[in-house]
Amino acid sequence: MADEQIEFGFSTAVFVLDHTAEKITPSDADSTFGETTKENFWRMWPEIRGWAEAFYQRIDDERRHMASPVEDEEYDEIGGGG
Repeated sequence: MADEQIEFGFSTAVFVLDHTAEKITPSDADSTFGETTKENFWRMWPEIRGWAEAFYQRIDDERRHMASPVEDEEYDEIGGGG
């Protein structure tokens, strides 16, 4: 189970990545970031991307389910009546 420090670190990392993406293009990052930064990104990103896609899918499925219309005839009103 994740603890509060892990959640805080994850939340911070997402914020920093979003901020970075807003401030610099991938081309500029490639030409200005140091070799260690690029090597770490290149080495770690495939696993991070896979984990993040699975996490995103879980959240998306949950939110989609919560936003789907009620499919129960008891709650389905057809108007008309009088």
